[in-house]
Amino acid sequence: MNSLEDVVKFFKAYLDVDYAGNVAVYSESDEVLNGRRDASMKFWHAVPGTFLSPGFGRPMGMTAEQLSQLSATANLAHRKLFMVVEYSDPTWGILYTGYIGGDRETTAQSYAGLLYATKIKGDLKIIAHYREDIDKVSPPVHWRHSQGAEMTSLATPVAVRALEAPTGRAAHRQDWETLRNAVADR
Repeated sequence: MNSLEDVVKFFKAYLDVDYAGNVAVYSESDEVLNGRRDASMKFWHAVPGTFLSPGFGRPMGMTAEQLSQLSATANLAHRKLFMVVEYSDPTWGILYTGYIGGDRETTAQSYAGLLYATKIKGDLKIIAHYREDIDKVSPPVHWRHSQGAEMTSLATPVAVRALEAPTGRAAHRQDWETLRNAVADR
């Protein structure tokens, strides 16, 4: 069993690697970018029959001039970790959800995804990624499967570690506050 603080550190370490990968897309050689992808993949575990991949990449073989042009369009931001929620799940046992922000300055203050993690062979691993279902009105925020394992309906949270409220969209903040208070209300 992990403490929520350990899970927060895990997700934050992943987001550091994710940011380095996003920066590499715009400024580094193919070799460095591939190294960043490899580092990112160490946080992931694809269950049989599923696909999981980092959210960053570019065509290989770009020239320095092409990279320079590409970097001129970048408005990268380090993703924020807004909240970690712990669930007791019949399939996975202890399951953790990390609510993360966007990777651009324009999306960094809003929810951009959920990362699900659990222990695999003794180590925390990300097993699924979900994105907001923008076809449904929030709050609550509705999520759709993006990659990895598909989660069934989760039970009431066991524990919540609220870190920072999203401020980009009022519906995200309201959803964050409701979930933050879910355990305290029991």
